[in-house]
Amino acid sequence: MDVQLMQATPTPAERAAVDGLLGPPVSRWQGGARVDGPDGRIDRAGRQVRDRRHLLLPALHAVQDACGWISEGALNYVCERLTVPPAEAYGVAQFYALFVLEPQPPTVIHVCDDVVCAGAGAPALADALEAELGPAGAAAPEAPALWER
Repeated sequence: MDVQLMQATPTPAERAAVDGLLGPPVSRWQGGARVDGPDGRIDRAGRQVRDRRHLLLPALHAVQDACGWISEGALNYVCERLTVPPAEAYGVAQFYALFVLEPQPPTVIHVCDDVVCAGAGAPALADALEAELGPAGAAAPEAPALWER
């Protein structure tokens, strides 16, 4: 990951989504406000921290559900709160097809195109969406919706 991406900060809405799932940060070392002066550098580590790694997917879902996509700042905040390496969290977010790492229109329509859906009229639906919204996956920033196969 690029160093600039690792320095991106989350929006208040992204922080609220993560904190809504995980609860407020208990120390500055796990997402709390960073202030000047010593805070004793005392924090839980080891097993207590590893026991929260299973919350990576729910945290990513919380951000996407609240904001519509997962920004670099949100990803950094999730990593900070769960003490997950940024490369690992980014890999997880990229792997799952329904996570979006770029801004998108508020409405996204997914059209199934397997054999059963094709028999039920999916090609006609896809043609209608293409006529109204343009090619699959290529919405203009001001478009009301995006559709994907």
